[in-house]
Amino acid sequence: MDDERPPSLWWGMWKRFLLAAVLIAALSGAATATVALNEVSSIAHEVFPEIAKIKAPKGLIQLKYDGGPQTFLVLGSDRRSGSKNSEERNATPHSDTILLVRFDPEHGQTSVMSIPRDLMVNIKTRKGALYTNEKINAAYTIGSKEGGTNAGTVLAAETIKREVFPGLELNGIVDVNFAGFIKVVDTLGCAYVNVDHHYFNVNVGSIETDYTSINLEPGYQKLCYENALDYVRYRHTDSDFVRVARQQDFLRALRQQINPADKLGQIENVAKAVGHAIRSNFPASAEELILLAKLVAFSQERPLRQVRFQTTNVNASFNGGSYVTSTPELEKAALENFLHGDEHASPIAPKPHPSGHTSKKSHHHAPALSAAAAARALNLFPTSSLGQSEAVKAAIQVPFRVLYPTLQTGAAEQQVLRPYGLKDESGRSHHAYTVVWRQNLIGGYYDFEGTDWLNPPLFAHTRSEKIGGREYKFVDDGAHIHVIGWVSGRVLYWLTNTLLEELSNSQMLAIARSAQGLH
Repeated sequence: MDDERPPSLWWGMWKRFLLAAVLIAALSGAATATVALNEVSSIAHEVFPEIAKIKAPKGLIQLKYDGGPQTFLVLGSDRRSGSKNSEERNATPHSDTILLVRFDPEHGQTSVMSIPRDLMVNIKTRKGALYTNEKINAAYTIGSKEGGTNAGTVLAAETIKREVFPGLELNGIVDVNFAGFIKVVDTLGCAYVNVDHHYFNVNVGSIETDYTSINLEPGYQKLCYENALDYVRYRHTDSDFVRVARQQDFLRALRQQINPADKLGQIENVAKAVGHAIRSNFPASAEELILLAKLVAFSQERPLRQVRFQTTNVNASFNGGSYVTSTPELEKAALENFLHGDEHASPIAPKPHPSGHTSKKSHHHAPALSAAAAARALNLFPTSSLGQSEAVKAAIQVPFRVLYPTLQTGAAEQQVLRPYGLKDESGRSHHAYTVVWRQNLIGGYYDFEGTDWLNPPLFAHTRSEKIGGREYKFVDDGAHIHVIGWVSGRVLYWLTNTLLEELSNSQMLAIARSAQGLH
């Protein structure tokens, strides 16, 4: 392929890379155009301005574009260097998100692993100062105090490589300003997200409410501006792990939905927005940007695999603070899985019952008993009559057949059934409803939804499997089912796992198959 003048296919890949540069895992977007190399060079300078380049010491980053696996560190920070408020401009920044992303053509997948920001580590600065038993996100802050934002980024990366993953080879670093990232999301048309429960907080100045105010109802919806930022940064009632999972879910949603037809002509605006949102070590070179773009474009249609960081305690108390702890052995195992794991959700169609001679009586009663026993074996039980009554009342407001699961997990408690309006990418109105079950007290919610919008971005890239005469669509996350959906009677129904994917694949399928009509 001649890289001197990229054809329309590679221009699409360029657009994908612009988003990936905002937050490598976004992997979104495309456009149809033919551009000359000098135009691409101009875009490269917009995306990676010299003023925002990360200057890394020798050995920290290995630049190589050889078609093999590539690993990037993404830091989500709250730096506000462009703020009009001098106090915010001069405030010491923090790294709210620490994310490793690996593009792996060899395994045909992209892997993502978050390092808990509360992970206990020792931090040693380049000037020799030692900080013991600190949270790992303090490295960014300590480095920034010692030598500015660039030093904060470098110290964060060095701490990860020394304290958490010795031997980790980084091929690039991206430091994302959250507020700037949301501006890029808005430039690309906002993001459709499945909001798993009611997010609510009004900051009245008390200790209990001293968080950003937010009021987001549950359900699949478009998030823009402050709503998107507040959603990804919410931490009022969640653990660090749930917050990270929500951010990854937001990226998964963003990855699905950039419409190529809507982005033609916006490339300059996107490039400028990206340039204001990120700092990176990538050179503003058209040739190298092309190579990176090809790598990112490869991942667009491939699975996004979330790898869990392994811990010994997610709420360890030390000197009055709460920390996440791990061991070198667990960290080594997590890194090995991240670098070389190859997990894919396998077909889960239930096996048929073995045939045999039974009496007419047992023929009528054994299947029902067997189904009940099978449900109990999965820790699934009948949904409450009260919940079903609430669903019947709400169904009056929905002009299509409302399905409602007749099974739920044993620990779950139904929270709300909400009918609502939903607009698609063209602004056309649709009807929808969502039912929310709380699986646990810290961030564990799973939802059942239905809408007459048949092709939302959520199902842009799925695998299909026919089970019991019904064609199901699966959104997988490595070996886990994150969403299972199907179309019936010109209505799309789906079940969404908790953010931490606490429901097993068998539970997800059984709950989905239990859904029955109310009217």
